[in-house]
Amino acid sequence: MYTWGICWDILLIILTIFDLCWLMFDALYSSPAIAKSVDVVLPFYQQIHHNFYYYDGYIVGLFIFDFLMRWFYALYNKSYQKWYFYPFANWYDIIGCFPTAAFRVLRLFRVVSLLHKLNKWGIIQVNNWALYRIFKYYYDILLEELSDRIVIKVLTETKKEIQQGSSLTNQIKKEVVAPQKQQLSQMIVSTIQSGIRHKYPAIKPQLKKEIDELISTSIKNNDSIRQLEKIPMVGRQLSKILEEASSDIVFGVIDTVLTDLSNQEKNQLILLIIENSIEAILDYHNEAEQQLMRSMLGDSIDIIIQKVMIKQWQQTQDDSTKPSAQ
Repeated sequence: MYTWGICWDILLIILTIFDLCWLMFDALYSSPAIAKSVDVVLPFYQQIHHNFYYYDGYIVGLFIFDFLMRWFYALYNKSYQKWYFYPFANWYDIIGCFPTAAFRVLRLFRVVSLLHKLNKWGIIQVNNWALYRIFKYYYDILLEELSDRIVIKVLTETKKEIQQGSSLTNQIKKEVVAPQKQQLSQMIVSTIQSGIRHKYPAIKPQLKKEIDELISTSIKNNDSIRQLEKIPMVGRQLSKILEEASSDIVFGVIDTVLTDLSNQEKNQLILLIIENSIEAILDYHNEAEQQLMRSMLGDSIDIIIQKVMIKQWQQTQDDSTKPSAQ
């Protein structure tokens, strides 16, 4: 059954290609100059030309039979949810059966469909065909150019609406940012904690040094400490002890806070701060904030447009990789 199905599909491909070539030949025969030349070689074709639709009806009848058999086979295998879905899914087969030149061109879709089926079964390897590579090369270029133009048009219109003060910014805050507030807060908290855990040990000595210098400068400029240094015998010693103690206390507090912030089990404080900050941003509606949001969205759209305008096919393929028919 499998072998017969393959043979039948190959036969239909040959018959469809023959029918299309015959259609083009018959259209050319309509020209008196060409008809005169053909009559010399094929004197019997004039009668065939006058009864073209009659002879073509046999081929159309075979196509209709094939369509009905495939429909019955689809019903038998329950390939579609409804019995009438198959004609809509294969509309080109129906229209291609109409005995007019415009509709018969759609029989090319039948050829493409059958070739795809044979390629899927492994009978042929369409991907290795030079003609297919050329077609795919230019098809990808055409598809990218069309899609890029559509995307750029949509993005440009969106940017224009934003700049005109549409409600898009508020809609983004309400429908995009607000529902994801908790996840966004968790992500920011995790990023901050990860940054502290990985970066803080490296800058800890520098932080301690800067705090020592800051405390030392503050103590030297403090009038009360200078008075304390005037105490005979112990004044300078007391000032030194106070400086070291103050530096250790300040650094200890900062070190403890940063260590606690980097602890995943103690993230409630920083999470609360981030959530309140996001809520404040969402509830802030003055003109300056609106203008900032419009500017940020506009700049983001410009970046996307610049990215879309890059011709990927030009970057990935050059003259040396362009497929040829050789």
